[in-house]
Amino acid sequence: MASTTFALAVDVEETRPEGRASSIVPAAGAALSAETKNLFREGIELLGMGEPREAITRLERVVAVAPDYSDGFVGLGIAYAMDSQVYPALDSFEKAAEVEPSNFYAHFKLAQFHFKLRIPKKGYEEAKWALRCAATPDEKRLVAQILKEEREREAKGVARPTWNKPFSRRWVQAGMALLVAACLFLVFHMR
Repeated sequence: MASTTFALAVDVEETRPEGRASSIVPAAGAALSAETKNLFREGIELLGMGEPREAITRLERVVAVAPDYSDGFVGLGIAYAMDSQVYPALDSFEKAAEVEPSNFYAHFKLAQFHFKLRIPKKGYEEAKWALRCAATPDEKRLVAQILKEEREREAKGVARPTWNKPFSRRWVQAGMALLVAACLFLVFHMR
């Protein structure tokens, strides 16, 4: 079974530019308790040490106490992804973007995750959102980097059908005629 690794490419606390909300303050504006801040820091440190399961327990407690804290959901999504729990990771990233729509890291990690899962359409949509939320040149460079990597991967890979074009009328009619012929064949040969 192939394993995909996810790196914590950015330190949420250190890269928030001046003038934007601190990563330790929830979107609602109420300050987190000291215990919640410590749990968040411990979770991020555990991610850096390669201990996603331990980080998950800490970060789940953070989002239970502070459900409006989008960076808690981003960290939790990263921990789930590192532990190969795809659906909980996706849910966490989406919840982070829902809680704080202007959170760059929520959209960035969601785009990165969609690209890793080979869902480029959704990845490009989230990358567009991340660019809208980017406030520093470093954040814009991060988005440019994942877009460059995705385009290189697409150029080297086999084109996959998108299945978003409807069948032509001629193909639908031919399919219906074939279905009718098959039904008639079965009816007359079953007698």
